[in-house]
Amino acid sequence: MDHEAQLEVLLQRQKLFERLARIQRSISHHAALPSVLDSITAGASELLGDEVVGLRLIDEDDPSYCVLASTCGLSPETLDAIRRTPLGQGVGGLAIQENRLVVEQEYANAALGHPLLIEKGLRAAMAAPVHQGDEVVGSLLVASCEPHRNYTPCEQDALIAFAQHASLALSDARSIESLRESQRSQEMFFAMVSHELKTPLTAIMGLLLTLRRHYQALPDDVRDELISNSYERAQDLKRLIDNLLAGAKAELAAEPVPAFLPEVIGDALKGFDHSRTVSVANLPEVTLVVDARAVRDILGILLENALSHSPEGTDISVEALVESGRVSIGVHNLGTLPDDVDYSRLFSAFQRGAPADGAAGVGLGLFIASKLARSLNGVIDVSSARGQVSFILSLPLQASLEPTGR
Repeated sequence: MDHEAQLEVLLQRQKLFERLARIQRSISHHAALPSVLDSITAGASELLGDEVVGLRLIDEDDPSYCVLASTCGLSPETLDAIRRTPLGQGVGGLAIQENRLVVEQEYANAALGHPLLIEKGLRAAMAAPVHQGDEVVGSLLVASCEPHRNYTPCEQDALIAFAQHASLALSDARSIESLRESQRSQEMFFAMVSHELKTPLTAIMGLLLTLRRHYQALPDDVRDELISNSYERAQDLKRLIDNLLAGAKAELAAEPVPAFLPEVIGDALKGFDHSRTVSVANLPEVTLVVDARAVRDILGILLENALSHSPEGTDISVEALVESGRVSIGVHNLGTLPDDVDYSRLFSAFQRGAPADGAAGVGLGLFIASKLARSLNGVIDVSSARGQVSFILSLPLQASLEPTGR
């Protein structure tokens, strides 16, 4: 190789180094993935001088196809026509399937050549695989309409370097998304813990407030009952805290056992009926086979929701109905829901209505209640009519559990 050719190679390598350094900085600064991929395709086009550059990724929804994630040099019409292509089509598809650099000096005669690109006059192409970890997830292709275009070893190395940086960008984006998902899961976990601790605490505070205000006037047996109920709710708190400290991975609902419906509802009302008047009607004396604690937790959430979203001083009512092998337990409060509300979204995480007393919440109560109900093969329905909002828990008298983890 003469001196002039050596100098040209050095200049090319210097340009490659500068371009890759800029891409590396973008990746290090966690720039948006589309922006980084666009800089890779633009850099490959600039350095190699080819008219067409495309970065294809395997379609996550249908791995038998690839989609273009970034391109350079394609007209809008051509781009629309080849945006999504079968996995094995073209030089880029072969690079993915065989996980190697593919160089095609006679593209028009290539068996895997795309007919539209051949029609557009493509003469030569090469593609390198793109990875995430050890997995091939796409390919980076450069192509030219120049007659007798030959890709030198130096140019092949340059394309591989660009493909490696695309791999690095994709892996970095996956890591960032994993960190964000981990953070979201952590926030979700703490919010759910906060809510589950708050439900028994609300009942305890109601019981203690009654004792504080009326202690001298209360008969001894009523005092004992209030203290006993407070203790039971405190035990609920202890159970939750013990599970957290032990890292327990309990099922969402426990093994079903016989439970007398009036007792289940009565236990759920303890504490709440001292904060607001709660009337009970149509309480069938039937025995369910169910996780009574889960039912009580659901009703506790529905009662707390009714307290938060109804005017101070108004009554809350609870009633039950048994029909066709199912029991329905309704919690009703004064109020309305907006006409355009999506009822299904009320049971999504972090969905909050406006509390009547202005108190803040994390919007997880109904989400938790809905999951508990599903674990009992039950469902919670909601309705709003004639100035009343109703949440109705429906579950089979003979409940069976689905395998759902907490």
